[in-house]
Amino acid sequence: MIVEADKKSFQDLTRYTEDIKEKMHASGAALVIMKDNKFVHEWYSGTHHFAPGARKIDHYSQFNVYSTRVTYVGLAAALAVYEGYLNLDDKLSDYFKQLDKRILGETTVRHLITRCTGLKIKNDTVQRVFDLGTYIEGKRPDLLAEIVEQATGMTVNEILSERVFEPLCLNGTEWVTEGKSTLVCDIHSPGTHPSIRIGSNNGDERNLFVNSRELALWGSLHLNKGLMDGKQILPGGVFNLATTIQSPKGLDQTLPKFGFFWWLKDNQVSWEQNELGKELPEGSYQILGASGCSCLVIPRYNAVAVRMYNSLYTYENKNFDYIHDIQTFGNLVVKELKLN
Repeated sequence: MIVEADKKSFQDLTRYTEDIKEKMHASGAALVIMKDNKFVHEWYSGTHHFAPGARKIDHYSQFNVYSTRVTYVGLAAALAVYEGYLNLDDKLSDYFKQLDKRILGETTVRHLITRCTGLKIKNDTVQRVFDLGTYIEGKRPDLLAEIVEQATGMTVNEILSERVFEPLCLNGTEWVTEGKSTLVCDIHSPGTHPSIRIGSNNGDERNLFVNSRELALWGSLHLNKGLMDGKQILPGGVFNLATTIQSPKGLDQTLPKFGFFWWLKDNQVSWEQNELGKELPEGSYQILGASGCSCLVIPRYNAVAVRMYNSLYTYENKNFDYIHDIQTFGNLVVKELKLN
């Protein structure tokens, strides 16, 4: 059942979500809020692209979530750790035999999932660009996916399909291999042609499409530590691993902290580097994708907030501050939850 947006509930958050849709030049947007395991607010706006006749955004619309997908790879890895196939202290050199072992050194899976390897890896070459565990780098879920497959003999998609997607009937969550009408196009910049990113269904590429309700359910699965509709989908310990700080103890306390790729709220982190708003309580966690899609989990309020966009014009657009945007979104979610 769809919960229609009403004029009194979450109105500031809805208005802000619409404003950002215009500022980032997205053609479509969605906003879904869950509270106490119920959908309490849903709002949809725009179309799958800007051309005439484009399909309207609705609860079936599947957005490419881009980096939000890393938490899916992360959960598969957390499950592999929990079940003994993988260890966070395993060295990367154990899995990437083709790379220079001297440069990889003491770099572990823990450094990889918390984004502080200090390495630049491309094809069969590796460079060290900063000392191990001293700074935060870009995400490499493709490397983690390869490790998971080596350790378990199954791809990320195979693991999640068998253990999560099929038990929960998540039919709107998939690594897309061909086009279809429910897919929302990417808008690269004003005036450019829309596109759809497709790839393999192994779970290691940037082609994960999810509808807004199912991304909220993904957050809810983590919030409830694997319990969904009275059924324990995965052991609670898997989610304890995925959503608690796994960053090395020696990491500078002012740098962002991560679970299995989830950004975790830590008040010691400097605000210019933190994607989580000041009003979010400790224990909150979040993931943000390049297209503007994000999933925010706030255990203190037993709530999940999801927003969806389809614009890749967020980093090149000098008039758009994506850090300020996502911080503002989180702060508004907290404000609205207190009112509702």
